Amino acid sequence: MKKFKLKIVTPKGIYQQTEIELLNIRTTSGQIGILAGHLPLASAIDISELNYVKDNERYHFAIAGGFVYVGEDETTIIANAIESPEEIDLRRAEEAKQRAEKRLSLKGDIDILRAEIALKKAITRIHVKNGA
Repeated sequence: MKKFKLKIVTPKGIYQQTEIELLNIRTTSGQIGILAGHLPLASAIDISELNYVKDNERYHFAIAGGFVYVGEDETTIIANAIESPEEIDLRRAEEAKQRAEKRLSLKGDIDILRAEIALKKAITRIHVKNGA
């Protein structure tokens, strides 16, 4: 399978640069797969699991939203945050999930959208950590 360049950038700088065969990512419009020669694309990324195939091995990541740009010879992901299973602290993710669930169960003056986003991030991190 033909390879293409993938560059992942976070607010801290370049997270990863590599050549891959396949990228699976969930945009705000839905799940997509990107192969070499994909048509140009620009899209927002949903809080979700991202995975790619490199040398017939699949790598998984939890991504906290961002933006993807598929160019002629390189795909660039600008991520708010991204973590591999090895980087995820499961205990911390489970605690974040519990805090978000507790906030959502409370009545009163809470920021529901913020709590829902925190819950989605925590669930994604737990899934990536346990699934990989």
